[in-house]
Amino acid sequence: MGVVKLSTAGILDYSKTSNFLSGNAPVSFGAFDLLETVSLTSSAASVTFSGLDAYSDYKHLQIRGEFSQSGGDVIFMRFNGVSTTSYAWHNLSGGRFSTAESEAGSSVSYMRLGVSPGSARTGLVCDLLDYSSNVKNTTGRWLFGQTDGPRIVLGSGGFFNTAAVSSLSLHASSGYSFQSLSRFSLYGVK
Repeated sequence: MGVVKLSTAGILDYSKTSNFLSGNAPVSFGAFDLLETVSLTSSAASVTFSGLDAYSDYKHLQIRGEFSQSGGDVIFMRFNGVSTTSYAWHNLSGGRFSTAESEAGSSVSYMRLGVSPGSARTGLVCDLLDYSSNVKNTTGRWLFGQTDGPRIVLGSGGFFNTAAVSSLSLHASSGYSFQSLSRFSLYGVK
């Protein structure tokens, strides 16, 4: 088969074509709605999204963040205010001119998302799967990256408690804080 030019004139219904493979049927990713945003106007040690049970018509949640913190250390997440050893996580990280590294924690008091060095801008996308189920443990997966280095982390973890997640909090390590202009958004996925 020869190479053919792809243009909007060759697509019968351009508005319903969702990718460059125009012969395929459109792909529907379901509803993906912005639910809440927290934009910091001053530094804060943590950011909390509460009342998540009000979003019961969504199956999954996604957190997106862009932030910097006052010192270089760990960023972590907790659910429902639980700080007992109900969590496990593992991360695979790497950066320019470095070898890949892995780290993990089990029976710990948080999900460790990554390490943010000092004032570097850091980005986070974290999916929380089946967060409202009261018969399954909540699992998360995340992509965490920073401009200093640069460095990227791919991770996942579990909250070993079958209670539905009604609140989640993101924390900077003890003694540090998220800086002004940091922004965190919560999305719902049906």
